[in-house]
Amino acid sequence: MRIIIDGKAFDNVTEFNAKRELRQTNIRYNTQGDMLIDMVNRKYLLEVTFGLLTRAELERLRESSQKIFVSVTFTAPEGEVTADFHISDEPAPQITTVHGVRMYGGVKLTMKQR
Repeated sequence: MRIIIDGKAFDNVTEFNAKRELRQTNIRYNTQGDMLIDMVNRKYLLEVTFGLLTRAELERLRESSQKIFVSVTFTAPEGEVTADFHISDEPAPQITTVHGVRMYGGVKLTMKQR
């Protein structure tokens, strides 16, 4: 699967979970006891796990995680979605050597839509 973060494509996504969450709900009751709900908006929460990354790819991810908001493009049931997201944690990989080349694995990111 492919995801584009801050204009940089990553083709080695091994797990991808995009769920919609309701934010800023206001639940209250009127004088008759009827429930009144104001749903402000639904936003995406993305959980992305990458396969092995090269050092350059890891640096691109770390650079993106330093910004407050980054543009992310991904495929959802309604088609291709592009929106601004916040990456709350810095990528922290496990180091692996494959055929003498240092690779980085176990990188998981959680991103919340702005």
